[in-house]
Amino acid sequence: MIRTEWLREDEVLAIRPDGEIDDDDFKSVAKVIDPVIARRGRLEGLLVDARGFQGWDDTKALIAHLRFVHAHQPKVARIAIAGDQWWLRAAPMMEPLYGTPIRTFAASDQDAAKAWLLESEPEPPNVAILPESRGDVVGIRVTGRLREDDYDAMQAELTRRLPQDGKLRLLAIIDDDFRGWTPKACLDDIAMAFSPWRDRVGKLAVVAGPGLVRWCAEHFPRGLLPYPLKVFEPAELDQAWEWLRA
Repeated sequence: MIRTEWLREDEVLAIRPDGEIDDDDFKSVAKVIDPVIARRGRLEGLLVDARGFQGWDDTKALIAHLRFVHAHQPKVARIAIAGDQWWLRAAPMMEPLYGTPIRTFAASDQDAAKAWLLESEPEPPNVAILPESRGDVVGIRVTGRLREDDYDAMQAELTRRLPQDGKLRLLAIIDDDFRGWTPKACLDDIAMAFSPWRDRVGKLAVVAGPGLVRWCAEHFPRGLLPYPLKVFEPAELDQAWEWLRA
């Protein structure tokens, strides 16, 4: 079985597997967190207390576990895992795949695990609409590691702002702490560039410091884009806004 306990209501949850777990256990956990994710968009923190975990009841349970992780990990802001099993130390390797920060703690360090979840400031959205946005001129700030949910939310917001008989002029600020994409988000990024969205953009300004994103923006074949693209230094933010609004 898997016991659940809210460490902070509707924000930080502790799950405690006890003995061997089966596929119905994951359905029970999903019933606890899915309504919260539906309301809030994500779970702020998850503590996995693995001290009593003794494996899976059968292969069906293992598959249910993998499916649960795939469906829910991108929607959790941070995950702490407490336990002394040697293989738990490999859990942080999942961070590049789903973009969720993961830290492991010894079974005796449960208080430290809880503190990391409860005392850390909530992470800002990976894609945020800038308050300077007006009408068909929309600015976004990109930070952290982009997940597929970030693209879903961004497309929904841009669709809402799309003029009925016009195009959007977009400003994308790439923060210094931008950490790239999860694999699925990377595919979403490429697909968006060549989807019907390419005809809904009138101009694109990219503001970025030195790095891969800036290099790719500067060297992207302009002939593949039906709209002008211009790259600016972070110190040229005002010029980027002016170029879009001209």
